[in-house]
Amino acid sequence: MEPDSYSVVDPKMEKLFEIFLDEGNDPGAWGGYVWVMVQSGAHTDDEKLTSDLRPTKQPFHYQIRDTSHKAFYLRDNSLVAANLQGENASQEEMVSVVPNRTLERKRCPLILGIKGGSQGLSCGTAEQPQLQLEDMHLIDLFYQDEEAKRFTFFKTYNGSTHRFEAAAYPGWFLCTSTQANEPISLTTRLGETAITDFYFQPK
Repeated sequence: MEPDSYSVVDPKMEKLFEIFLDEGNDPGAWGGYVWVMVQSGAHTDDEKLTSDLRPTKQPFHYQIRDTSHKAFYLRDNSLVAANLQGENASQEEMVSVVPNRTLERKRCPLILGIKGGSQGLSCGTAEQPQLQLEDMHLIDLFYQDEEAKRFTFFKTYNGSTHRFEAAAYPGWFLCTSTQANEPISLTTRLGETAITDFYFQPK
């Protein structure tokens, strides 16, 4: 990998960080918020329900494909990659993201997950990373520090494709196999057999 080939600022990610870090945006204007009704009171017959509208942040959702156009889908609770066509297209898993608020922002640290943000994509805690899914809500991880790190990937960008480096395991990158229907994993060998470049488009 050339040193500067993945250093382009991704403007779509800038918006994600601005929204989640409350940097002066109108919360009603962007998809990163939904408005929820919060009810309180009503402990006796004389008390009335009171309500208040409050913004709550929601993950952003992306379609991810490797450069062979293989999409992600679930098989036996593992993410695998394949060219999904026809009836199988409905199996595709979107990737949900929220920023990691404690790591260096210019490295674009993203907490990744699937299922609308109800499952996190974890690198585990062993000596070497082991990609796995954990039942952790991304919004909960956003407010945590060390707990969030194993779910976090530094995203780099060259203007057309993206790479994802495990924050807890420097030098390990998200990858797919050149073969279809193989599990998504991590590699340290950029530019060799595994595919480490991805198209990453908002849904």
